Amino acid sequence: MAYERPWVLSEIVRLALECGDTATARAAVAACGRTAAALAEHPGPALALLRCRGLFAQDPQLLEQALERAQAAGRPLVLGQAWEDLAVARAWHGDLAAARSALTRAVAAYEDLGARWDTARADARLRSLGVRRGSRSARRRPANGWEALTPAELKVALLVAQGRSNPEIARALFLSTRTVQTHVSHILAKLQVRSRAGVAAQAAARRAGPESGPVPGP
Repeated sequence: MAYERPWVLSEIVRLALECGDTATARAAVAACGRTAAALAEHPGPALALLRCRGLFAQDPQLLEQALERAQAAGRPLVLGQAWEDLAVARAWHGDLAAARSALTRAVAAYEDLGARWDTARADARLRSLGVRRGSRSARRRPANGWEALTPAELKVALLVAQGRSNPEIARALFLSTRTVQTHVSHILAKLQVRSRAGVAAQAAARRAGPESGPVPGP
C-alpha cells in the first residue's frame, strides 16, 4: 500500500497541502511517523518524516535537515525535491533571493536526470509565489506599496479588492488556499494595511490616480 511507503507519504503531504486538504496531510505525516518508528534502522523513512513535517509546517529548518540527509543519501531525484521544497518554504517566508537560489539548485539536479516534469513542476510552484529563475532585475523592488508586490501578489491583491474570499481566489488562479493565504499576508504587510478592506481602499485610490492622495488603511 502507498501508505506503507514513506516517500510516497511525503508526496501525499505535499499534494494535500497544495489542495488545501490539511486533514489528509496531517494523517500522512502521522502515518509516516509510525513507519519511521518501525523502521528506525533505515535512513530513508527518517528522511521522509523530516520532509513530511517540514512541508506541513513550511519550516525551512526542518527542510534544511531533510536536504542534508538527501545529500548524504546520494539520491539525485530526492535531492532535487529537497531543494525544491526548501525553495517553496523560503518563498513562503518572503526570502525570495534564497528561494531563487534553492530553485536553481533543484532544477540543476532535475536537468542532470532529464526530469523535465519535475523541472516544470518546480518552476510552477515557485512562479505562484513570485519566484522565477534567470537573471536578477537591475532595479531593486521597493519594500512597501504597490510596486513592492510581486506579479503573483498583485493578481491576488486585485481579487481581494473585488471582495473575493481566499477559496474563490484559489480557484480563480489555480492555487492552493494556503498559497493564497501567504500572498494575502504579504500584501497586507507591503501595503501597510490591517485588513482586506484596506486593500480595497488602496486599490480604489490607485485607480483614481495620484491626485486622490494616500488612503489610510483600516
